[in-house]
Amino acid sequence: MAQVRIQHSLSDGEKNYLSGRKLCVQKCLVKNNIPCTLSKVPNIAILGSGGGERAMVGLLGSLSQMGEAGLLDAALYMSGVSGSTWCMASLYEKPNWSSDMEQIKVVAERLGHGSVSRKERVWHLIGYYRANFFNFSLTDVWSALVVPEIVKKIDKSTLSNYQKCHDKDPYPIYTVINQDCKYEHLQRETFFELTPHEAGYTLAGAFVETSDFGSIFNKGVLTRRKPEMDMTYLQGLCGSALADKEVILKILKEWLEGGENMKALKDHKGVQLLSTVVDLQLCQYTVCDPAPLLKTANELLLGKMGLDGCMLQLNFDGKNSADQNEQIQTVTSAASKFFFEWNKDLVNLEVREELDVFVKTLDKVTEKSPDKLVGGGSKVDELLKKFIDRVKQEAVALQSHAGPRLMLQVLELYYGIHREEDWTHLVVELNTLLKAPHIDKRLLQSETTHFEDAGLLVNSPYMSALRHEREIDLIISFDFSAGNPMETLTETAEECKDLGISFPKIQYTKSDVSSPKGFYVFKGLKKAPTVIHIPLFNVDNCGSKLEDYRKKYGTFQGAYSPEMIEDLIKKAGENVLNNKETLLRVIKDIIEQK
Repeated sequence: MAQVRIQHSLSDGEKNYLSGRKLCVQKCLVKNNIPCTLSKVPNIAILGSGGGERAMVGLLGSLSQMGEAGLLDAALYMSGVSGSTWCMASLYEKPNWSSDMEQIKVVAERLGHGSVSRKERVWHLIGYYRANFFNFSLTDVWSALVVPEIVKKIDKSTLSNYQKCHDKDPYPIYTVINQDCKYEHLQRETFFELTPHEAGYTLAGAFVETSDFGSIFNKGVLTRRKPEMDMTYLQGLCGSALADKEVILKILKEWLEGGENMKALKDHKGVQLLSTVVDLQLCQYTVCDPAPLLKTANELLLGKMGLDGCMLQLNFDGKNSADQNEQIQTVTSAASKFFFEWNKDLVNLEVREELDVFVKTLDKVTEKSPDKLVGGGSKVDELLKKFIDRVKQEAVALQSHAGPRLMLQVLELYYGIHREEDWTHLVVELNTLLKAPHIDKRLLQSETTHFEDAGLLVNSPYMSALRHEREIDLIISFDFSAGNPMETLTETAEECKDLGISFPKIQYTKSDVSSPKGFYVFKGLKKAPTVIHIPLFNVDNCGSKLEDYRKKYGTFQGAYSPEMIEDLIKKAGENVLNNKETLLRVIKDIIEQK
């Protein structure tokens, strides 16, 4: 019977895979004049960051040159975020692709000249809807309509298929994050990974077989099996920036301020109201003062009726976010009507359609989830309830600590027994918590889990390589991020400090941010792995044209031309070509230290 595996250990499938892969690593090192015994073979992980098609093509170029240099087989693992997972999925379509490297040329050619028709993409979306209409979301739309347009293929295979047809490639790890835990700052429960054998929480230690990911479990036991997601959906999930409410709101705000059809209507009261409503929603994430926004909104709403005929007014004082969301949703639902009331002569149908999509999207974002409140009866019930609420409040600052969560579980069990309710499930959950105190009660009680692009937290899959069971000695991080080229390093260092995970000391200068070099080595001490950090665009491969390259290859733009793809593959490859000897020297030093 399939069930959740709660344990800090690698799956048997991963262990077996690695035993064979280490033989490939040993042979690769010997070919590069680095002899070592099998017991001293270093555990090396290649990481690919997010960055849309730039990351996909950049990783393709980096791996191509790793192969040309005879270094690709030195990697035991390959892990990706967002756009890098698109590259991984395309390469792993072919069994043992890293042995002959021909697949890299095939993928590059497909990106430059391939296409997937709109009809094919729409039919694939309809298939997603029919298979999973109860949980149909923007991720389905993104996966079926947008991802195939970028990667130029609809891949209907599954990740668990990798178990049977790959035995000479780096072990692949796809990463996402738990959106709910991200917003609740439950760090250990936030990071999630998918491998050919298991899917689960990287640091918290809870896993299911990959073929069962997406199925329904009750108290850790599989109760309803659902079909495994295909690789097209997995790529959409890994790059699902639009699954995040904060991101959607920011995009909607940018659209209101900069959309071609909205520029001419920026002074329109309807647009101003919608913009203010979005800003109020964003306040939940930026912790800004809503008072000025409330004043603006109420001035715009003055004399306006809601759909129920009541006067509309926003007042968040002393109310929780659920109440705020309900008020915002009411105003948003009426906003489209106000828009046309304020301009009855508006005949621009394109604007009308865009606004309708906008309002529906915002309605979805502000949808209220009903609270589940426990009722109270006797005086003892009331006191227990107040005590439980107090513990919950105190536990907010200690989300990563098992003590408060365990105390809360015991209190709720006592509360259930006192009220003569069915408390057997609480005993099961309590025992689970005692067996695995690192798993937050939030995960044990949640009926559904919402995953999204891991790049929305940290734009590189470091945590998958820092999972202590993998005993990684060297991380080779190809960073294709926009903006600060050192950001993923500093963010990971901060996360590791909070979580008590060993990570090298990260030091760099201001010039490394504005004009990064093409190769950085941060040596690991004690249990920390050594980290090689390789920014895509740098002064070594771009020279004085560094800013030109950054502007040319944006994260959100149309598909790259064949010429752009060829150029980007070459630029990314130069970072490996220019530093091959340094990379080999680092590997040799690590072996000598083992």
